[in-house]
Amino acid sequence: MGAKEVAQKTNSLGVRLGHKSTLWPWSLTLALWMFSLSVAVIGMLPVLPEIGAVLWVYLVVLLLLLSLPQRRFLSLLLVISLLGALWALSSNKTALEQRLPETAHGIDQRLRVEVVSLPEVRNNHALQGGGTRDIRFQARVLEAGAGGIDSGSLLYLTWYRADEEVQARLRGNSRWLLSVRLKRPRGSVNPHTFDYEGWLLRRGVYATGYVRTQNGDPQWLGQSLGLSALRDTLREKIQKLPINQSALVTALLLGDRSGLSHADKDLLRETGTAHLLAISGLHVGMVAGFLLLLGQVLARTLGVLLGASPRWLPLLLALLGTLIYTLLAGAPLSAQRALVMTWVLLLAWHWRRRVGAGLAFSLALALVLTIQPLAFFGVGFWLSFTAVGALLLGFSGRSSVWQARAAEIGVEGGETCAHVGMKKRMKAWLLRRFATFVQLLRSQWLVALGLILPSVVYFSGYSSGGILLNLLAIPWLGLLILPALMLGTLLMGTIPGIWCFKFADWQLTLLMEMLENAGDFVPTWQPLLPPQSATLLVLSALGALLLILPRGVPGRYLGLLFLLPLLQPLLPMSATGRQGLTFTALDVGQGLALSIRTQEARLVFDTGPVSSSGWSAGGAIVAPYLSGAGVSALDALVVSHGDRDHAGGVEALLQSLFVNNFYAPGQLGEKLTRGSDIHANSCVAGETVFFGDLSVHWLWPLQKAMDGEENYQSCVALIEWQQIRILLTGDITSSVERSLVELYPMQRPVDLLVAPHHGSKTSSSQALLSWAKPERVIFSAGYRHHFGHPHADVVARYRAMDTQIFNTAQSGAIELHWHKSTSEPAINLGRSAPRFWYADHNGEAEPSGRLSRRE
Repeated sequence: MGAKEVAQKTNSLGVRLGHKSTLWPWSLTLALWMFSLSVAVIGMLPVLPEIGAVLWVYLVVLLLLLSLPQRRFLSLLLVISLLGALWALSSNKTALEQRLPETAHGIDQRLRVEVVSLPEVRNNHALQGGGTRDIRFQARVLEAGAGGIDSGSLLYLTWYRADEEVQARLRGNSRWLLSVRLKRPRGSVNPHTFDYEGWLLRRGVYATGYVRTQNGDPQWLGQSLGLSALRDTLREKIQKLPINQSALVTALLLGDRSGLSHADKDLLRETGTAHLLAISGLHVGMVAGFLLLLGQVLARTLGVLLGASPRWLPLLLALLGTLIYTLLAGAPLSAQRALVMTWVLLLAWHWRRRVGAGLAFSLALALVLTIQPLAFFGVGFWLSFTAVGALLLGFSGRSSVWQARAAEIGVEGGETCAHVGMKKRMKAWLLRRFATFVQLLRSQWLVALGLILPSVVYFSGYSSGGILLNLLAIPWLGLLILPALMLGTLLMGTIPGIWCFKFADWQLTLLMEMLENAGDFVPTWQPLLPPQSATLLVLSALGALLLILPRGVPGRYLGLLFLLPLLQPLLPMSATGRQGLTFTALDVGQGLALSIRTQEARLVFDTGPVSSSGWSAGGAIVAPYLSGAGVSALDALVVSHGDRDHAGGVEALLQSLFVNNFYAPGQLGEKLTRGSDIHANSCVAGETVFFGDLSVHWLWPLQKAMDGEENYQSCVALIEWQQIRILLTGDITSSVERSLVELYPMQRPVDLLVAPHHGSKTSSSQALLSWAKPERVIFSAGYRHHFGHPHADVVARYRAMDTQIFNTAQSGAIELHWHKSTSEPAINLGRSAPRFWYADHNGEAEPSGRLSRRE
């Protein structure tokens, strides 16, 4: 191939990607990717290194590069990579340092604060009647506190049992003098569940906590003007409008989804349309598209009136409009990311002869990671960039066949040639319209392909029918609903504004009715297991990438082969679990939730707590964990007794998956399953039930005639699988422990004991320990909870027995897996995951969760 042919092919490739045949766009794109990759690599390290160590590594690599032919360009890339690494390192270290010190954890503070979010009012389910509510809100510290809290620190607070006066005054940008009890940002750590601790870190939350009304009356200091006050006023006006879908309208305009019902959330998730209500690139992009069209109409009108059309008007309207929309939505990270992407793509479109789509995409990626170096840990990051990347790859260098046919008739770029007859012009116009429709279909197909893997990884499933539903819902939302809502907001308080809101409300009602009936016509949510290894994950990503590439690329359809691992759960012979026995003590705070799984059986023992505001560990932790593990039905659900920290998650869990057998002490099972078609059984000492290769021996209580609410009535179960023995004790007291010793004197040692009553002082007696002789014990307790579990005396007793000790408060979820060929389990601790924010305030690794054996 000659030099001329090489130049022609290079120029052709540059044109296809929107670049001139020069190297600078390629070089700049590569440099931006190097910057972004360095930021991501630093964020994925389990412990943040010192800056000096990073500089030494880069210096060694630089010395190696100096011997290569392209050393100048490679050295430049290395320097850019170093800048990304240093920026990420500095930002992440600063984020860790800007958290409440451990020494101030649980200490009351008197602070002047300003509310900087929309207060989220929740019903307190623990109260009957009355006008009090729980309110969650974010606040900025106005003056430095006595405990070393700096001015400007962001707090995430809850005001429990707020009366009606507080509810009326606690608004955006209101200022208060409050007594608060603060806690270091921390969350439960479980596989397949939401990383609340990482979420707090990415948002720069200094501390969480709650208002203490008994330590000094809260003082309202006044109301100031600001963005939060404006958003609060808009929300109040929307709620007073004569419309039915005010919760959906508030979510679309202000990004506030607190008013959505659980039924609406489940419907949107199952139909693959949940993204419609999460302010992201979709919404910001639709607003930009609408304003571009409006700007073009205005520009042409001004051109007719003034003789000159301002070409900058559409761009200016789109830039300002998307900025205002993002601010009204509260400027969450997802909206900030979407705004950056949209602005970059808008500017690239405006200067389309200079900047290609690939460079614009890379620039948006680098800017987003510069603003928030940990953004790639959020699901919204992957959904947004994957969708945009799929569209850019799928449409790169390919014009529609139908557009080409229209051009052959003599119509090109929408302008009719004079010699073309009316019939041919009409045919060309129809072909262009059909081409637009085909492109719309293809765009949905490309986005659907791109989102398969993120959906499976983050949500353990995929809505196959969502492709068709989104094909209708997205343009419906973008062309009718959002424009009406924006116009109604501009005309708020006027008759035309009310008409706009009523029109949008009518359309939203029709849209939700369509989604409700969609399950009868198209498949909806399909649970799928994420790839179980890094190799399968890479192969699945490669498969999706191949299918997205433009037509004509060799080997595209090999992507179907690479995606087959995702379809394994749909195969008739697919296994439901790993070979062996997997026992998981979930991190649910102060409570208990256990999962026991084999290939033949799936059991859950207790469901974790429920809060007064309605948050349930059953729905937020247990159900997502089971879904991620490929469990859609339980052979048995056991509730040890009626305490809220054990039985609180039952309702949410029963709504999430199918339960074949339900066990609880006495009449508690009938109470908990009332209103369902599940038959409740009582756990009675002396009985044994079998589930596949698992046997469950009930050791306590002795009778059925009880309400099952008290600790001493807890179900005690001895679970056996081959030679492995696990003892589950609920919240039994030391008197029950002594009864067990008397009833079953010939007890063999157990491989694992879940400590009674979370390790309280009134349990784990020496009699129980000498009787059970546990090899390992697990305490399920809340981190620095006021109950103080486990008690130091109890821990000392287990250490004296040379028992291996674990604590969910320190380790997160605790998973033990026994293979058939070994009696020693493989142990995985939640906080052993490679996340640097699971480190303590000194920057050292968090304790493994083992309180250790006696040395």
